[in-house]
Amino acid sequence: MKVKPIFIYLGVFLVFIAAVIFFSNTVKESDNTKRVDPHAQMPEDDIHSGMKSQSDSDLPSKSNVMDEVALRLKELRAAVDKSPKDTLKIREYADMLTMAHKLDEALEYYNKILSADPKRIDILLQLTFVHFNKGDLDKAMKYNNNVLGIDKNNLIGNYNLGAIYFAKGETKKALSIWKELSEKYPKTEVGHIAQQAVKHIEQMPQQTK
Repeated sequence: MKVKPIFIYLGVFLVFIAAVIFFSNTVKESDNTKRVDPHAQMPEDDIHSGMKSQSDSDLPSKSNVMDEVALRLKELRAAVDKSPKDTLKIREYADMLTMAHKLDEALEYYNKILSADPKRIDILLQLTFVHFNKGDLDKAMKYNNNVLGIDKNNLIGNYNLGAIYFAKGETKKALSIWKELSEKYPKTEVGHIAQQAVKHIEQMPQQTK
């Protein structure tokens, strides 16, 4: 199964500019449950105006969302237990654990896949993401460097390198990497995110850079 990369800033964990990119097909569904105002971007027309008038009681509650996540985790765990060598199921379960902020458990399952195939770039990117959000920048750098060792031109890996440098306080290195990405790959999602990162940093007060 081909996994389509979806890129998000990790605003839940850190200032968005320091975020590494999450590479997963489960983000889209999970991200839909995190919107503070689900009508904020709706067009001003007759069709959508009626939707805006709906009461908050029509929206899923936090407890309902958590119940759904818990149920999905239980289902995926059962699937993994039934087929312990099915890396697709293991990957899906690990991704859901990540989105549920069960990072230590997610690491266990990502590492199971990596032990079978140490050159899985998608798993190395996930490990970069998880360790970054755990605050272990050295391990995040280690796994991200493994990505770049396999493919030095990997766009996500290069963006993440800038993010890790930024989180370490090495802003000039981050800017250099992100500017190059935005200039070389302006029509890609990674290039666009890098461009926004550069703009954000350049608008920061000088003393905070």
